[in-house]
Amino acid sequence: MSFFASQPIYLEDKTQEIDGITIFSLEDLLEKSQASEAFKEAVRRFREGEKSDLIRYSSGSPPVKVMRVLMKLLEVHPELAIERVMIEAVSGCSTYRGRIKVEPQNRTFEFIWDCAWRAQQNQVKNAWGFLDQATAAQRFGYQCFRYFKEVAE
Repeated sequence: MSFFASQPIYLEDKTQEIDGITIFSLEDLLEKSQASEAFKEAVRRFREGEKSDLIRYSSGSPPVKVMRVLMKLLEVHPELAIERVMIEAVSGCSTYRGRIKVEPQNRTFEFIWDCAWRAQQNQVKNAWGFLDQATAAQRFGYQCFRYFKEVAE
């Protein structure tokens, strides 16, 4: 799974809009989703720091980045009856890139989460006027995806 310690993941717990981009709360995304109740509960527990066989991911994946991928999947495809996922990805300083496979549909999505890109797109800057990827990651959360597309297996 991951070498990162399991601990709760802090997320802004309300739907909000920043610079014209809507960032939904986890509960709003889960409410709209056709995912199985077991998967929804696994996502809630994952947020609280618990591991689940329904959410598998590559070693070295920070749980907060895994959560962002889950939230993006729930937002983009609320119609999927998700039962489990497997994320194969690599985490960098400002990026998290890879694939998520969704079962039982056997659909795969490639993604690039990039908070430096989001900082540039929205001109998020620090007090000295430099682009601030950390603030962009905190403000925009799962909406820092530069790319999230389905791919053929």
